[in-house]
Amino acid sequence: MGCSFNAELSDASGNFTNPAVVGSMPINTGIIAGTIPSNTPFGFNYRVRVFASDPYTIGSVSTTPIIITSTAISATIIARPSTEICHGDTISLWVSFNASYRWSTGQTTQTIHVTESGVYTVNVTNYLTGCEVTSDPVSITVHPTPVVNLGPDLSLCDGQHITLNAGPGFSSYQWNDSSSTQFFNISRSGTYSVIVRDSFGCVGGDAMRAIYHRNPVVNLGSDTNVCGSSFLLFAGAGFSSYNWNNGLSFNPSFLVVSSGQYDVTVVDSYGCTDRDTVMVNIHPLPDINLGNDLSVCGNSILLDAGPGYAKYNWNNGLNSNRYIPVSTSGIYYVKVTDQYGCNNSDTIKIILHSLPDIHLGADVQLPIDDSLFLDAGKGYISYSWSTGQNSESVVIHGSDYAQGSFDISVTVTDSNGCSNTGHILVTLVPSEKNTGFTIFPNPVHDILHVISSQDLSGARPVLYDMLGRYYYPEFSVNSTIMTIDRKNIPNGCYILSFYSEVGFHGIIKFIIN
Repeated sequence: MGCSFNAELSDASGNFTNPAVVGSMPINTGIIAGTIPSNTPFGFNYRVRVFASDPYTIGSVSTTPIIITSTAISATIIARPSTEICHGDTISLWVSFNASYRWSTGQTTQTIHVTESGVYTVNVTNYLTGCEVTSDPVSITVHPTPVVNLGPDLSLCDGQHITLNAGPGFSSYQWNDSSSTQFFNISRSGTYSVIVRDSFGCVGGDAMRAIYHRNPVVNLGSDTNVCGSSFLLFAGAGFSSYNWNNGLSFNPSFLVVSSGQYDVTVVDSYGCTDRDTVMVNIHPLPDINLGNDLSVCGNSILLDAGPGYAKYNWNNGLNSNRYIPVSTSGIYYVKVTDQYGCNNSDTIKIILHSLPDIHLGADVQLPIDDSLFLDAGKGYISYSWSTGQNSESVVIHGSDYAQGSFDISVTVTDSNGCSNTGHILVTLVPSEKNTGFTIFPNPVHDILHVISSQDLSGARPVLYDMLGRYYYPEFSVNSTIMTIDRKNIPNGCYILSFYSEVGFHGIIKFIIN
């Protein structure tokens, strides 16, 4: 194949990267006729060069720029960098050089800059022919900035874990720690931000600040046993709110009057909370009662603090038992402790008064026809004798009693209201006088016959046993003879006495069997 020579035309900037062949000839005659393509755009810096095909040899480039003009009107709008941008960016719209320009925005420059979506056109007038043409419309799209809302700044409490959400649907996420997910967990104070990019490459972002506060500390103390009827729980001062047992009270303190579990929730000025629980067992104080003050007759009294206590302490160590014998007047108190360690005490005043001291003398034998003087002592408020008398002294007449032993007593009461009783045993014995009686049979089984030297008319018999008990037997009298029936009278040793309206007749001993 033979060598050919070709003429090449550069682009409007003089660049031969994609040259256009405008003419060729098989032999080098020194002149190559060329035709510029009709679609060659207007320009002022075109260049030409020639190359030979065999061997392939490129000649030098023309030094004088070639201006290519045309009577045709070019009104093609070129958008740079593209027809789509993000909000805040700018697109430059450009047309080729002409005599005048009238854009749909009203601007009259060769190039305009737009920042809003819309359809743009331009009317151009050729600078040589004066012809005018309208460009094809160009649609420009401005995409909005992606909206990210991490929410307001937060005031948080230790232990709270918050998840920030940058929103779905973005092409990429970049948090300030370089993590790239939609969600971001926070647990400490700091400023947190995210940058997102949508499918159009538009960028948005947001930031927020989180401040963590220490949680309050409430301490009701350890579980406790309380002695008494109430106990005051205190949650501490300075909190914004208090809530006892879910609404039982809303004060810093709470008065416990019954055993149970109590809890309080406190909230501080940042809204942070804490809670504590305590078990309170309320035990009533021991019910100790020694009674009213006492004025006691006698030499001693036994005080009783009551049963069932774990400890007793009388007069600071005087005794540690339930009972204490008191033998001197004074003030006595006891402190008792129950099984829960609860204490209570009581005091009593004791005044001991000695009993009246009564001495009626030693026991005596009194002849039945004699008398005995007895004196209970002076100064007492009252006297009460077993004989029925109420005087300080009495006279015991043997003739008023049958033969035997008799307990004569007197009860006296002094100014303190104290009483005591004295006793004396008086044994009545027969008089040494001659009775003038004879009896038969002795011992007697059925009928006792009495023969007297005196007339027994009007006399009546009385039988006394050895214990002083007396009997009135059936009898009959015929002058100086008396017949006595012993029926209904037990066997034993008896004294027979006779009494009549003229006085004592005498006594005689006999046996019934």
